[in-house]
Amino acid sequence: MTTHDLTRTPPSLLRRARLTFFLVAVIVPLVLTAAAAVVVIAWLPSLPDPVVTHWGVSGADGFGPPTTYLWLLLGIGLVLPVLMAVTTLSAVGAHWGGAARLMGALAAGMAAFAAGMSLGSLGMQRGLADAGETPGVGGVMALSFAALLVVGAVAWAVQPRVRAEQGRTLEPRHAVHVADGERVVWLGTASMPRLALIAVSVLLLGIAGLAAFMLGTGVDGGWVVALSLVVIVIAMATATAFRVRVTPEGFSARALVGWPRISIPLREIESARAVDISPFGEFGGWGWRIAVDGRTGIVMRRGAAIEISRRDKRPFIVTIDGAEEAAALLQAYVERGAATPRGDRTGDTAS
Repeated sequence: MTTHDLTRTPPSLLRRARLTFFLVAVIVPLVLTAAAAVVVIAWLPSLPDPVVTHWGVSGADGFGPPTTYLWLLLGIGLVLPVLMAVTTLSAVGAHWGGAARLMGALAAGMAAFAAGMSLGSLGMQRGLADAGETPGVGGVMALSFAALLVVGAVAWAVQPRVRAEQGRTLEPRHAVHVADGERVVWLGTASMPRLALIAVSVLLLGIAGLAAFMLGTGVDGGWVVALSLVVIVIAMATATAFRVRVTPEGFSARALVGWPRISIPLREIESARAVDISPFGEFGGWGWRIAVDGRTGIVMRRGAAIEISRRDKRPFIVTIDGAEEAAALLQAYVERGAATPRGDRTGDTAS
């Protein structure tokens, strides 16, 4: 399969979209961060040491060397946008759409925010003998967020509008025929790729170790880390794997812990097919997602997926191994139901 199997976007428009994305997501952050860094370096001799690096409700409550702002500027204003750009380019490939455009705008906006926060926070402290005399940072934060919104909006506007095309239809590996009165059930599990599960598990172990250390040594904020760990564990338990069923009654999918879940009765299904899905290009990410075009679905990885067209609702998608067979079986039930008198259709008394 070539990279263009997933998109019907004209090559010239695709090239222009990717080039403009690179300009706003990489070049703009590079220019903004470099200019802000030059100013910060020029200001270093006129700054107190230490400077305020954090403000709380009652005022300045965190201090550090002036160069702290230089590293924060580089990290938030350049490294983070570049990582966002690389991730987007590698994840989207040729399947460009609104999600990639949004990431480009956000990368440019983050650079403007980092420059505004760094220059604004340090500008208030120039010439002070004691950094503790620095006033509140509320105005600087407001202006920095305004810069994020303005630069992000401009970056969004200058990028061409490219609508992500739906993936190509996949043919069943074998024909599915269901005789009258015959009951065939298809079961499968939609889960995150093994490498992603390993990475998440390592991350959770790291957070658990940090929480244990902070709580055991009495470091402030340990309970926050522990609470975050619990929230992440619950989120992962409800989003990493789903049991999928195709029966004569219709389609259902539920997380292994029981929630979230969805059930689509056969009478609500117009058709079913297997398609090739680009998670980032079509849905902007992974998990239980809503696409720009209104489609919803359980999108765990790139590749084969069941697409269910519903009456009076947008299609539902689930990526899973064996999607071709599952979709063919569900379509067979839909066709059998269409050929059966309405009062005798399987599933009309269900729910």
